[in-house]
Amino acid sequence: MDTIISDTTEDSVTRLVERFYDRVRADDRLGPIFTSAVSDWDAHMTVMRDFWSAVLLDTERYRGCVMSSHFDVPLTQADLDRFLELFGPTATETLPPYAAKRAIAAAESITQGLRRMAR
Repeated sequence: MDTIISDTTEDSVTRLVERFYDRVRADDRLGPIFTSAVSDWDAHMTVMRDFWSAVLLDTERYRGCVMSSHFDVPLTQADLDRFLELFGPTATETLPPYAAKRAIAAAESITQGLRRMAR
C-alpha cells in the first residue's frame, strides 16, 4: 500500500481543511475575500474535504474543477502568497510528513495556475 494512503486518514484530511479555513477566515487579508466569496460554509467545507481526500487518499469524491471555482474570486498575487503562507504550516501540523509534502505541492500547483488569472 502506498505510504500516503496508509499514513493519512479522513480524520487528518478533515483536520487540515478545518484548521486551514479557520486560519483563512481569521486572516486580515484572506478573511474578507473568502467571506464574500463563500455563501455556504458547510457546503464549501464538504467540497474541500472531498477535494483533499481525492488528492491525498485517491478517493473519487471530488467531481469539480478546482480552477473554475476561483474564476470570480478577486485574488491578487499577494493573496495567493498569503494562501500558501497559511497552507504550508497547516499541512505540516495536521498531516504525516509525506502527505504534507504532497498537499503543499498540490496547493503550489493550484496557486501557480491561479497566478495566471490574478490581478
